[in-house]
Amino acid sequence: MRADSLPRIACSLGRYGLLLAATLIATGCKTDTGPDDPTILGDPPTEAYLGVEYYYNFGAFGGERILDFSLTNAPSWLALEDTSNKARPGIIMRGVPGLSGGARGDADLGKQENINLLTTDGERAGMQPFDIEVKRNPLSLESDTFIEGKVSEAPEEADNRCQAPDLESTGSHSYEINLFDESGEVTATEPRTGKTTPMLVKVLLEQPSVTRVAVAFELTSEFDPEACDQDFLPDHQRCEEGDANRDEAMIGRDIVALGSDSAGRLPIPDYLRYERDDNNVYSRGVVTLEPGITECYIRLEVVDDTVPEPSESLRLTLTEIRSGLAALGPSDTGVRTTLVIDDNEPVVRLETLEGRHRDAISVGTEREFVAVLTGERGGSIRARLAETEDSVAKAGDYVIRTRNEEDLWVEDPTLTFPLGVDRIRFRVFIPDDYTNPGLNDRFLLLAPDQHYQAGRENFAGSADDAEMRLNINELLTPLALNDGNAFVPTDLTVGHDGRLFVAGYDSDADDRVLVRIYDQKGSLLQEVPVSDATVVLNQPDPVIAFVQRTVTRDNTRVDRFEFAVSYQAVNDIPGQSSSGGRDAVTTLFWFDSAQPAGSEYVELWTLRAGTGGHDDPRWVGINDSNGAVFVAGETTGRWPGQTRGGGQDSFLQRIDTVIDGDARVPDIAWTRQTGSSADDSVVAGSAATASAYLFGSTNGAIGESGGQGMSDGFFYSASTAEGALNVYQVGTDGGEVVADGLYTPSNLWLLGDSNRNYIIQEQDEGNNILVGEPLSGTNGFILGYSSTGSVNRAFSFGSEDRTGMETFRSLLLFDGDLIAAGSTTGAFVDGAASGATQAILGRMDPDGKPEEGDRDADPDERDAVAEEDTGTEIATELWRVQHLADDAGFRVIANYRDDEIVALFRQTVGGNVQWSVLLFSGEGVKLN
Repeated sequence: MRADSLPRIACSLGRYGLLLAATLIATGCKTDTGPDDPTILGDPPTEAYLGVEYYYNFGAFGGERILDFSLTNAPSWLALEDTSNKARPGIIMRGVPGLSGGARGDADLGKQENINLLTTDGERAGMQPFDIEVKRNPLSLESDTFIEGKVSEAPEEADNRCQAPDLESTGSHSYEINLFDESGEVTATEPRTGKTTPMLVKVLLEQPSVTRVAVAFELTSEFDPEACDQDFLPDHQRCEEGDANRDEAMIGRDIVALGSDSAGRLPIPDYLRYERDDNNVYSRGVVTLEPGITECYIRLEVVDDTVPEPSESLRLTLTEIRSGLAALGPSDTGVRTTLVIDDNEPVVRLETLEGRHRDAISVGTEREFVAVLTGERGGSIRARLAETEDSVAKAGDYVIRTRNEEDLWVEDPTLTFPLGVDRIRFRVFIPDDYTNPGLNDRFLLLAPDQHYQAGRENFAGSADDAEMRLNINELLTPLALNDGNAFVPTDLTVGHDGRLFVAGYDSDADDRVLVRIYDQKGSLLQEVPVSDATVVLNQPDPVIAFVQRTVTRDNTRVDRFEFAVSYQAVNDIPGQSSSGGRDAVTTLFWFDSAQPAGSEYVELWTLRAGTGGHDDPRWVGINDSNGAVFVAGETTGRWPGQTRGGGQDSFLQRIDTVIDGDARVPDIAWTRQTGSSADDSVVAGSAATASAYLFGSTNGAIGESGGQGMSDGFFYSASTAEGALNVYQVGTDGGEVVADGLYTPSNLWLLGDSNRNYIIQEQDEGNNILVGEPLSGTNGFILGYSSTGSVNRAFSFGSEDRTGMETFRSLLLFDGDLIAAGSTTGAFVDGAASGATQAILGRMDPDGKPEEGDRDADPDERDAVAEEDTGTEIATELWRVQHLADDAGFRVIANYRDDEIVALFRQTVGGNVQWSVLLFSGEGVKLN
């Protein structure tokens, strides 16, 4: 022991007083180097929770003697553990907010700052200040979607979890249902007893409590039996099953906390207690979490009924803490979760006989379709069909026919699926007296009738893809376009409200360019003179494009409808003289939705542009974002700033509309030109993106691409007047003559003819190459390329007997698939007459995915699916059509709303060329 006791006594006075001052005194008393000052190790936790033990085991070093520890400015619930063994390595600081130190409950909430943990050896002292914030210990709920008839998955056992309740047994619940007549009036009620399946909702406590926590829960729903659809009164199907209640679960019928007959079937865990509500239904209860438990369970029961229902929701709420220190959420204002119940009844989808969900029917005709039932069931299931709320065609516009017990087709919208039968045919008939005053065709959206079926037992629900769209066609005969061979149509497109725009020229009026606008019934709405009547033209071959754009006019956003026509002219036109040879003349027409009803298209501007050679437009397009007009064509001259390849080159031009005073005038933003030393042909373009695309064929080599064979396809894009053009020349060592091109976000497509059958081979380095197997005749092809020229799709369209010659002219994107059109001299369809030239259509799935629906399940109801092996890819041919009219072919096809294929049809009859418009459904059925 040291002899200098007085300094030691003086220095130790601060042991129970201001130890910081004592430390200074001790420092001043020593004159020699001694041991380290006492230092506390670690940092105490800064968060504590009501009802949860706060525990901190800490140590210290330094000093010369056994250390003493103390707390200052500490909350009443916190203290150091009293121990006589001061020499042990750790000291414990503990407490339970809300309980220890006087059981103050919520009064212990909040943040206590500058708590001091002190230590001293009698001479020296160490101090560590810290803060503690006391928070509530919140409860929360967690659940998955419930499915009728399917139990929740049992959680794994753990020390901090309650034991999972019985989930293997089923319960039982008795309830009443309403019975409805055909009009939906409630006629009676009947008792039902249904099996129930147990479902779990997790009750989670953030921190393990030192005391038992009991919390009350309750099921609630927004279901209101008095909430009826408009024009309906209570005691009607459209109340209980109306729009306001359709997605709301009925407590006591769809779900209960405990089934009325479940007590003896499903053992109730000790930690659960169920309570009845005012309707004598177990919809409430209490769940108790023992000390240390942070996960427990509320077991509910879902009634497995036989009524088709959409997904229904309700709420589970923790309403009250019955015992213990816990909170209803972080702010103690409540805990609730939405529970969703999915139905398990069989579901129906409607589709065409080919397994798709769109088709078209002409007035006065009927088509046959199929309803497909999926899901488990124990007996007969019915499905009532009707139009949906979004359907434009309504009741009375169509008739549904089904087979009765005598196998006769009768008018009946209800289908019955006997046990073991999952596919039933039905027919849709459009009456002869059907009327439609609008310009657009009406369409029927057909699906299971949810308003009728709701609340009725043993009906099927609607599959996610249940709906089928049927366009009602009113153009019942081919639309004749040429009057005594005078009008020669060259191009067509479909515009707003189903308007059909046909571009051509009048051979009896110096080949004057005209655009005829028809409605969907075939009535001529407007004939637009494009070229001046005084200008003599020579087969100007006009092309046309339509766009619908949203623009600002007089500070109002309106829809603007525009179409552009481009054609070739040699002679001067009023106000614009020839550049030499044939020039490209482009005219833009428009009107917008702010104009009075019945307004017609008017000319906005006309631009003549060309080189010293011949400049022939082959395609025109309009960008729907900025309204820029693009023209693609062929030139034998040289555009300003461009380089001539030789022979006949391609050119791509952008024309902007600019304001000049009160007028809108055209302005050539740029023109790009490229070509080989041979003649190049341009067949199509695309204005879908900011960089316009051009598609064509060449017999030479363009740029650095190099020739592939006798003739190749090529494409490129441009967005500025300068910079290198990335031209992609594609093909095989055969001859690929491109007839049309198409842009989609996934691929650039080339349509044409060759003497090859194609496959794609993948190379070791991962690059695909196109390989063509020689054929004796010609074959149609569709080739898909990336924007960088890499081939990734190849499909061949040939005659079934491989003896004919296919000549394709037009390619179309239709409901995600590709439609190709042209002519054949062989049997494009098995069994078709060969030898004469006949028009053909074909549909292909470019992704190579089989259509939805089990095509092999009912082979007598479906055509076979032809799949062509393309090496690394499979392309699925969906159908083929050969129109059995000789000396005929399709020149152009257009898309009407993905509902109908509009085809410009050419046929020679008695030496005269006849032009007409034919319509086909998406299933290849001729509609007029």
